[in-house]
Amino acid sequence: MATRPLPIYSTEQELYDALSRRNERAYQILYAEVWPSFRNWVNTNNGTDMDAEDAFQKGMLNFLLNVETGKYQLQAGTRITTVVFEYCKRVWLTELGSARMRTRSTMPDTIDNPDLTNVVNDLERMDVVNAVRHSLHQLKEECRKLIEWFYVDELSLREIAERLGMKETSVKSKRYDCAEKLKAFYQKTAKQQGL
Repeated sequence: MATRPLPIYSTEQELYDALSRRNERAYQILYAEVWPSFRNWVNTNNGTDMDAEDAFQKGMLNFLLNVETGKYQLQAGTRITTVVFEYCKRVWLTELGSARMRTRSTMPDTIDNPDLTNVVNDLERMDVVNAVRHSLHQLKEECRKLIEWFYVDELSLREIAERLGMKETSVKSKRYDCAEKLKAFYQKTAKQQGL
């Protein structure tokens, strides 16, 4: 099956506008331009391809949610691919510093800016990002807000507890439950889409 040629966006604003409209081709272009360089960066910074995929999906989801909610606004002179790379990089650096890493890994002191212009066309994984977004919208509003507040807005459990009028320990438990529901919706969606 032949694929249609990808549209070329002559400006960052055109790409941003397409992302704001949830244009799937814009998502695919963004994925194709960022994923290979990000995977290589994670591999050279104490991670595996699986680590890179997890961090990439979380970072991409955070970015797309911020575009959709208006929390990210395109700044003049900014390359969207660089911004997405930074979102994903932040996820991986947080993961490196978290208690979930069983071995101590050294975090890099400096980050080289990758050349994102000459990247191979690798579009399949963008379907995963779309499946995650679809799954997020299947959650009840309170769960969706909790997930967005924690992962996108990076609010602490205490801040979320104050917003919801709950105890911090209850929010921690609810966040886990919501994440599990999101995972179940994602697995169902991925199975339906053959991912």
